[in-house]
Amino acid sequence: MNIKIRSPIWKSRAVGIAERHLLGSGDIFVEILYKNIDKVRIYPGIYTMSKAKARLYPKQVVKGVILFIIPILEFDKKEK
Repeated sequence: MNIKIRSPIWKSRAVGIAERHLLGSGDIFVEILYKNIDKVRIYPGIYTMSKAKARLYPKQVVKGVILFIIPILEFDKKEK
């Protein structure tokens, strides 16, 4: 499952992954698209984690959608 994130959650340096992306087994692949003022990605590459591990993180409901809040440093980094 490839997930593109426009901007991380700055306060906690995390991303919110919708519950629907974590159904079943396998891995998720997260790409954080945010660029700084110099048009450079702060979090380049692709980050990966098993869906089972991702479901262990705290949940938060945002606009009726259940999100798992996962710190970016908890992901394994996979270079493009």
